[in-house]
Amino acid sequence: MTGPQPGRPEPPAGPACPQEMTVAWFPRLAARDLDGREVALPAGLPGEWTIVIVAFRREQQELVDSWVPWLEQRAAADPRLRFVELPAIGLQWQPARPVIDGGMAAAIRDQKTRRRTLTVYTDIRRVTVPLSICDRNTIWLFLVDRAGQVRWRGSGGHDAATAAALTAALAELPGLTAAPAPAAGPGAGRFEMAFDPRFRLPLAVLGVTPATAHVTLTPDRLVACFGPWVCRTAPSNVRAISLTGPYHWYRAIGPRLSLADHGLTFGTTTRGVCLQLRDPVPAIDPFGLIGHPNLTLTVADPQRFAAAMSHYAGLPSGHAGAAQDGEWGRRRWRQRKAMHK
Repeated sequence: MTGPQPGRPEPPAGPACPQEMTVAWFPRLAARDLDGREVALPAGLPGEWTIVIVAFRREQQELVDSWVPWLEQRAAADPRLRFVELPAIGLQWQPARPVIDGGMAAAIRDQKTRRRTLTVYTDIRRVTVPLSICDRNTIWLFLVDRAGQVRWRGSGGHDAATAAALTAALAELPGLTAAPAPAAGPGAGRFEMAFDPRFRLPLAVLGVTPATAHVTLTPDRLVACFGPWVCRTAPSNVRAISLTGPYHWYRAIGPRLSLADHGLTFGTTTRGVCLQLRDPVPAIDPFGLIGHPNLTLTVADPQRFAAAMSHYAGLPSGHAGAAQDGEWGRRRWRQRKAMHK
């Protein structure tokens, strides 16, 4: 690994959480993007000024995604400003890196997103100590200059106060172009799941609650969270959308894998939206070995979600079709029976 950086102060002996920003330097780390390219940090950061988003757990991806539209607009306004996502993963997971990174890469069709996602497998203290990170239960953002000096830091998902503080820090950088506040696309944001009261308790036993089951949609990401299960892909990977249901509850409630085609359902009620995918994506198994060609989500507002999904997938307006009175489910059942004859 690397030793102390010349001309820079030594990191503190343990994690701290100072109230005010002090002079800090981004640690030297060996990273790799999801296309397999090695990146030495901080020298390999892509911008003259780079916002580094550090996450520690898979379920924190939603917090990371909440910043993406905001950061993309600012990066578009000035080519010197860039941002990267940095999943910090414990050294004990290093042997599983091909599987973990491969699963993430398979779920992200957009090359730009794969290139800006830099995984680091290390003793986590090599990240938290120099950057004075005291809480791994959230994400952290750092504004880093070309020399590796940290000019600003914040934590948590996108909110008005943190965005305003980062905007002020960017305004102090010499010659950096200011960007207007980004306008959200139609329907961008978080979609809640529709919980049938009859199934709340059994779903809660699985860790699926209104707090842990939801869908986040941005221009370049679709993230469906269902308790411990997460399915990620790009909107451009969606080729068709259908409003579906009603289903039989015993075929729909919970995380459901179709044995016929490996389709996946995140079910909290008996109606939802089915997304047909161009390329299968992993979700149900922890090693990403099973690819799902379609994903059914029982969102609370299926019409609004389908319209937003059509917009970001680049499908024609009104593309989402409706399957009335369970016809979609009956058609799939007939198809499955035919496959087993």
